[in-house]
Amino acid sequence: MAQEVDTAQGAEMRRGAGAARGRASWCWALALLWLAVVPGWSRVSGIPSRRHWPVPYKRFDFRPKPDPYCQAKYTFCPTGSPIPVMEGDDDIEVFRLQAPVWEFKYGDLLGHLKIMHDAIGFRSTLTGKNYTMEWYELFQLGNCTFPHLRPEMDAPFWCNQGAACFFEGIDDVHWKENGTLVQVATISDGETEAQRG
Repeated sequence: MAQEVDTAQGAEMRRGAGAARGRASWCWALALLWLAVVPGWSRVSGIPSRRHWPVPYKRFDFRPKPDPYCQAKYTFCPTGSPIPVMEGDDDIEVFRLQAPVWEFKYGDLLGHLKIMHDAIGFRSTLTGKNYTMEWYELFQLGNCTFPHLRPEMDAPFWCNQGAACFFEGIDDVHWKENGTLVQVATISDGETEAQRG
């Protein structure tokens, strides 16, 4: 008799579980239908949508004019110099330069999180001169790192235009103190010899 009761309860529980599974599948179907319909509802209903996300990537053939809101406190690439002409019999050593972002303020703290600033160094063996090429922000590090919330705009606003800066010299102390200064290749008369590490 106890076995019959157990069997009957088990059958009832299985039916209940099947019904729950059926309800769950209907809930999922309704949720998927809602996700499919709601994003397009504003277009169909004529209600203008305030946000378009993600913003499609836009290519430019020129540097876009910066927003007047973005103001540089310091001159971009103040010690910049033209890229020198290299002689055919010159060997150019190529260096990997890396240091933590915001190193000037936080030391190697962000380096532990692998948030690094990279550059490329060059050394002419013929002249003995060193050069550095870095990607720099036009409106200082704080402006390009953190967005601005402007009341007249729906989305966060970034002052994050940048450009390559090429200048004479390699700041050995800066790169070695908390980061990396390692020769990675040598370029000579049409050939490149990579360093094995």
